Amino acid sequence: MKIGYARVSSITQDIELQKDVLEKAGCQKIFSESVSGKDNNRTQLKAMIELLREGDIVVVYKIDRIARSLKGLIEIVESLNEKKVHLVSLDSGDRVNTTSPMGRAFFQIAGVFAELERGMIESRTKAGIEKARLDGVKFGRPVGKINKNSIYKAERIKIFLKAGKSYDWISKELSVSKKTISDIKKSLSSSSLSNEVS
Repeated sequence: MKIGYARVSSITQDIELQKDVLEKAGCQKIFSESVSGKDNNRTQLKAMIELLREGDIVVVYKIDRIARSLKGLIEIVESLNEKKVHLVSLDSGDRVNTTSPMGRAFFQIAGVFAELERGMIESRTKAGIEKARLDGVKFGRPVGKINKNSIYKAERIKIFLKAGKSYDWISKELSVSKKTISDIKKSLSSSSLSNEVS
């Protein structure tokens, strides 16, 4: 089954030309939308990919209608490959046709480079973290440092404890653990005992 995908960047642009060409190319169903192609988070694109079945062919007027970047295109092709679906662009300048051996080879090579890029980014990230650690940068909250909300919550816990509220109620109300409540209750008992002694 041939399934068409048409896209324009804004509602002021005419999408009918693309749809006419896709219909003439034999597309039995066409998904279309007026939205930027800067990323792959598009309603009709996702709906189309969800509908696809093994052996289907996705047809586009031009390759930049389905993806604006090589990275975005590779992500889409990987999704199509998982479903055993092909991609064909009708524009002769694109020369994209994954039903042919040359088209498949191109995307396999592109996929290798995409994987290489992901690996390099990961390596650079790890190297940056390691260098920062060697330079004395501490990650995460420093040991012993109190969360800004902790003091506020501690005061509320004390008030609720004095009002006779249960551990369960306080825990749900303030999103704190029962251990935290118990520790604050102990500190309250200790301070009361100190006041009695003095």
